[in-house]
Amino acid sequence: MNITPLVLHHDRKTTLAGLREAFEAEPACPPDMSFRRYSKLDLKSRELYDQAREDFLRLTLRVKTREQTVCARILEDLIRINPRLKNSRRGLMISAPMFYGKTELALLLARSVERKHASLHPDYLRDGDAPVVWVEMTEHSTGKALLAQIVEFLAPTIVLPKTVATDRLRKLAVDALHRHRTKLLVIDESHKLGGSEPSSVIKAIQNESSATIVLVGIDLAQAFRAGDGLQVSARCELVTLNKIDPNVEEDLQQWIKWVATFDNFLPLCGHSYGLLTRNAGTLLHAADGQLAVLAMIVDRLVSSILRDESRTSEAVTRERLFGVLTSLQRTTLNKNTVTLDDVVGAA
Repeated sequence: MNITPLVLHHDRKTTLAGLREAFEAEPACPPDMSFRRYSKLDLKSRELYDQAREDFLRLTLRVKTREQTVCARILEDLIRINPRLKNSRRGLMISAPMFYGKTELALLLARSVERKHASLHPDYLRDGDAPVVWVEMTEHSTGKALLAQIVEFLAPTIVLPKTVATDRLRKLAVDALHRHRTKLLVIDESHKLGGSEPSSVIKAIQNESSATIVLVGIDLAQAFRAGDGLQVSARCELVTLNKIDPNVEEDLQQWIKWVATFDNFLPLCGHSYGLLTRNAGTLLHAADGQLAVLAMIVDRLVSSILRDESRTSEAVTRERLFGVLTSLQRTTLNKNTVTLDDVVGAA
């Protein structure tokens, strides 16, 4: 068995190299293996195989959502239309509470934009194109800080004067977006851009750059509710990520599909499809209908099995699943309780 380990060199998506590494970090599913064969591997091979399985689960295995389809369609239209407009360019807001997968959705969209640009312009790296720019706001961020992040993303060696004027910084940012043919500007944690000054900067970028802006954050309708913020929100399509409602049949069927996808591709030796899907209802209750929490449960389930050095199999059992659900109550805001009797065993 020959497994090439995934090597990551960058900690942040807020650099060009780091973002492109995040785009490329999609390891293939490791080869299927019986637990008996796995047990006969040497220690180094087992460690490589375990790491490859965890990387696949965390970086590659994804489920499709309705919001992903809607956002992809909106974004495709905006990227096509915005360069032809001279004012009132439009953007996209992705809004939801914590644990709803906003950033993950934005990353999937950004990866798609980058890859489409690469297919249209095979020499884009040589030409210095940066189809996607990713910035992330912190508490009390300002519009000036946003502009500085854009400039530093596209020109990492630049040294900006501490006293640089906002107008000058805006010109540097807009010129850089144009020079690098940027199609998409993602502003993560954008709910932290409160007040009129950041909103006026975002509006100015929309006016002066043809890059489509995607704002990602919590309760964005509230964050951009007045003054220039209202003008920004009026120019944006708003997509909210909602938890699954078990009383809505369409929601329930989507949840079951999500669980079945994880169940089908669970990277465990000798894994037999079924137990996770049979417990879809229990998982819905435990995760409170939140996709990001479901992904967290699956990740912890696999990790708990791989970390058990005394294991004699990697089968998903009701006891193992219940142990993960119990730990979830202690480490997240989700307080939905699940008993062992709620977990269905193997058929």
